[in-house]
Amino acid sequence: MQLYLIRHPEPRDGRGLCYGRLDLGVYAQETARAAAALRQQLPAWVLQTAPIYTSPLSRCAALAQALASPRNAIVAAELVEMNFGSWEGRRWDAVPREELDRWAEDVWGYRPGGFESALDVAARWRQWLERIRHEGDAAIAVTHAGVIRVALAQDESRAPTEWAQFEIEFGSHVEVRA
Repeated sequence: MQLYLIRHPEPRDGRGLCYGRLDLGVYAQETARAAAALRQQLPAWVLQTAPIYTSPLSRCAALAQALASPRNAIVAAELVEMNFGSWEGRRWDAVPREELDRWAEDVWGYRPGGFESALDVAARWRQWLERIRHEGDAAIAVTHAGVIRVALAQDESRAPTEWAQFEIEFGSHVEVRA
C-alpha cells in the first residue's frame, strides 16, 4: 500500500510554541492554499479513490475534509500528535534545557513533558497501519510531524537516520510504502 502522509498547515499562534495536542486552528486561506497545492502534487486517482484519514485535531481535519470533498474524511485517533504533557502550551525556549537534552539522548524512550514517548507514537502508528493495510492500493493521512517522523523511521526503504533529519514543511506530503 502506498501512503501519502500530509502535514497540516501552519496553525494560528503556534510559532515557538510546543503545541502537540493543543487544538490550534488554521486560517481558512492556509487550508485552501495547502489543499490546492496538494491537488496538484498527488495523483488524481489517489485523491478520487483512496480513503482520506485525519487526526482528530482541527488543523488536520479541515485540510483532510477539503481534500476528501464531496466524500468525508475518516477520523483516526491513532494519527494524533504526540502528547507532550506538561510541555504543551509552553514556549520551546521555556522548556528546561536539561529536559530537552534528555530527550535528545533518548529520542525513542524519553517522555517529553512526562507523558508520551516516540515508542508510544510508533505503537499507535502500527495499530493504525494494521487496521487499514488491506483497504486498497493507497491511502492518505493528514497528520502531524511527529507521526510522520515515526512513519519515516519505520519505512524500510529509507536510511535508518533519515527520519530525524527530514524536513517536514507545513502542508507538505511524504510518501511511504506499507
